[in-house]
Amino acid sequence: MTPGPQTAGGAPAEVIAIVNTPVLKFGGLTLQGKQRFGPHEAELLEECRRADSVNGVYRLIELRRNEARAERLREVAADFILPLKQQGCVPVVVVSAFDWATDKLQQLAACVHAEPNDREYARLLMSGELRASSALAMVLECFDCPANSLTGREAGVRTTPQYVDALIEQVDPTNARRLIERGVIPIVAGFQGFFLDESTGREDVAILGRGGSNLTAVAIADALGQTECTMLTNVDGLYDKDPNLHPDARKIEAIGAVELLGWHPFPQVIQREAVLYACERQVDIWIRDGFDPDLPGTRITCRD
Repeated sequence: MTPGPQTAGGAPAEVIAIVNTPVLKFGGLTLQGKQRFGPHEAELLEECRRADSVNGVYRLIELRRNEARAERLREVAADFILPLKQQGCVPVVVVSAFDWATDKLQQLAACVHAEPNDREYARLLMSGELRASSALAMVLECFDCPANSLTGREAGVRTTPQYVDALIEQVDPTNARRLIERGVIPIVAGFQGFFLDESTGREDVAILGRGGSNLTAVAIADALGQTECTMLTNVDGLYDKDPNLHPDARKIEAIGAVELLGWHPFPQVIQREAVLYACERQVDIWIRDGFDPDLPGTRITCRD
C-alpha cells in the first residue's frame, strides 16, 4: 500500500475544513437515475417507432437520456448538496462517470485498437468523470449555488507513476481549500489524478482502478482533515448477503473494516482499496442511499 495523502495548510484552516467540509461521493447510477430515460420510457418506445430513420431514433434517445440526467442532477443537488450549504457547510463532492459511461468508453477503445496506448486509454476513460462533474456544477449554478468542477490534477491528486491502475500517493488540497473559503463547492472528477513522468519531465494523467472514485473521496477527506466521508449509491447500505437473491438478507448498521475486508466475495458497493486506504488514514466511511436522504445507511468503522 502506498503512503496516504498529506494534509496541507496550517491548523486554523484545518479546523475550518473539519467543521464545514463534508465529503460526498456520488456513484454513476445515483447520478444517472434508476430510469435511464426518465419516467416515461413506454412513451419513448412509441416515439422511436414513429421515427423515420435510425439517426432520428438515436437523436431522440440521446435527448431523452440527457433530459433524464438533468432532472436527476437537480434532485441530487436539492436533496443532498443544497441542504448542507443552507446549514453553513461547503461540501466537497466527488463524482463517478454516469452509469455505463466507462463501459462505453472501454468499448470504444477496444474498437479503435486491440492494445491501446496506456496514456491515450487513460485520457479517454477519464472523460466520463469530467462530463459528470461539469454537468453537476452547472446544475448547482442554476440554484445560485457557486460550484467549480475540478479534474484530478486540479484537485491535487498525485498518483504512482503509471497511467492505468495507479494508486494515490499524496493529495494537495490547496485548490479545494481556496474554493471552500470563497463558498464555492468543489466538484471533483473521481477515478483520476496525475504524476510526474520522469522520462519527459512533464506531468501527465493517470486513472485509478475500477471504483477509484471511492478512493478519491477517502483521500480528499483525509487531506481536508475529515474523519469520515459518505458514499451515496444505489443501495441503502451493506447487507449480510445479496438482498436481490436472498429475501432474508439483513441490513448491517455498522461494521468494522477488518471484518469487512474478510468478506468473500467483497461487496461491489465499495472499492476494497478505498477501505484499505481509509484504515491507513483513519477515515470512516458511510454507505448511504443516494435516492433517499433520510435513510441512515451503514457505517464502516476504519478508525482504531
